[in-house]
Amino acid sequence: MSEFEVEVDVEHEDLVDLCECYWETDGAGSFVHTVKTIAEKYRMASYKVTKTVGEICVARSLRHHCQVCGVGFEYRSRSEWSSTARLAAARCRDCVDAEKREQEDERRRMGLAMRDAIISSIRVVDQGRSLRAEDLDLASAFALAAIFEDAEEVSSGVSTPLGKRVDRLTPLAELDFELVSTLVDLRVVHLHPSSTSDSFTWNGDGSLGSSHYPVLVSYYMTGVGSVGSRVAAYQESLSRVLKRECWPDHWVDQFSEFWFKVAAAECKAYLVYTLKQHGLDFTPGQKTDDVIRRALRWYSIGQVYYFIWRAAKASAAYRARDKVSAKQAANSAVTRISADIDRAYAQGWQVSTYRRDSRLPMSTLSHILFSRALVLDDPMSYSPMDLPARRAGLALSWTNLDSGTFERLIFQLIAETEGYENVDWLMHTNAPDHGRDVSAVRLRRDPLSGHSSQRVAIQCKHWTSKPVRDHDVSQAVVSISHWQDPPFDVVIIATSGRLTSDAVSWIERHNLRSGRPIVEVWNDARLELLLSDRPHLIRSYELR
Repeated sequence: MSEFEVEVDVEHEDLVDLCECYWETDGAGSFVHTVKTIAEKYRMASYKVTKTVGEICVARSLRHHCQVCGVGFEYRSRSEWSSTARLAAARCRDCVDAEKREQEDERRRMGLAMRDAIISSIRVVDQGRSLRAEDLDLASAFALAAIFEDAEEVSSGVSTPLGKRVDRLTPLAELDFELVSTLVDLRVVHLHPSSTSDSFTWNGDGSLGSSHYPVLVSYYMTGVGSVGSRVAAYQESLSRVLKRECWPDHWVDQFSEFWFKVAAAECKAYLVYTLKQHGLDFTPGQKTDDVIRRALRWYSIGQVYYFIWRAAKASAAYRARDKVSAKQAANSAVTRISADIDRAYAQGWQVSTYRRDSRLPMSTLSHILFSRALVLDDPMSYSPMDLPARRAGLALSWTNLDSGTFERLIFQLIAETEGYENVDWLMHTNAPDHGRDVSAVRLRRDPLSGHSSQRVAIQCKHWTSKPVRDHDVSQAVVSISHWQDPPFDVVIIATSGRLTSDAVSWIERHNLRSGRPIVEVWNDARLELLLSDRPHLIRSYELR
């Protein structure tokens, strides 16, 4: 029995013999004639034989049939027949196409049914009165404006789903979700019936579920009138109070927390991005938020970017050097940032301000806050704290002291602190004392190793108008080295100001060389921390 039934186009009946010769098989199902033999017989090129047969005839298998309609499978060439597709139990093209059309019709019917279910369950309604920006809290007022704006284009009343926006709503997805959820809970935005069916959950019986996906749905604003007029009216109310000097009192009170929320999101987004550039995936958690917020109390967003860049680079090197997992390397970045900002603040580093990375453009919410409300020329260098920043509530009025009073304060601070003995103060301020203004013996008590002591010299520099330079530190170390009987183990630079970055670098190099004496720094920030636990000294010296 032949394997195929050959059907030739009527206009090519003169080539029936060629086609039947091409598809002729023996009892085992093998082709009787080679293409080369056929080409020689009909005086054609071999490639023309296959091409001609494929164009003018169809070979229908008499042994392999469609499981649906029972019709034999059709082939246009021997290679098509020889492919593994002929061995699989399947359906013919017509049946496959028919099923596809049926499935498409069913999807269309289901889509229309879902659309009807959404429209019947979710309607645009008039509720209350039109919203005014000043009636909302600061975060909600700005978020409401941002959700109906994308790439500085205000919507006609229906928001673009978060996942399809041109510009990000906020710097970080978690903040997107938080603010949108707040607006929904406040009932200032509602789901719009134009939301696609895949933005909702559906029950097994095809009815609309009770939940939705916040990043996929569209929203409209509560109020009266058309949805477009509601947005326009709200934008107008916001424009009247948008500039910071026009803010209502409750916005002023809420500003610090809102700024920290947005700024922290900016920094966390940069941390995730920078680690990703080094091949490290990272998801910020509560520890990350705590560290970033602490950094932002002392430094601007651009300065925190500097710490993040350093940490990401060090974490990548840590992974390559110590062969740790990518997760461990990424998580170490937060610890590095925390250590760096503490050290920088304590030692008074002059921290660089990084620019915004063009691959992380400003979000809509950040643009409204930084550019339009605060009118900042450079948001990356701005901080709501007085820069150089102080810890909240610790700033002291150092200008109320003169050099002698400053030395007296340092002497009294050390004398009252447990662990310091034999405290001595040179009575003549700025006298040639070889760098020693105050000296003491610092006691170390270790229950395992016993007691030890260090001779400590404190050089006081009441410099509020200029920083301590590397030359000043070097000179102090050289001067104190003249005291050799017995020598000093530690020299402390106590200053009411800060140190230059060169001075900080000089101290780090000196201490790494295990040079004697070890250099420690008590700058204005460090002294403010120490004195915060001694309010009687702050009152006595009228520092606040």
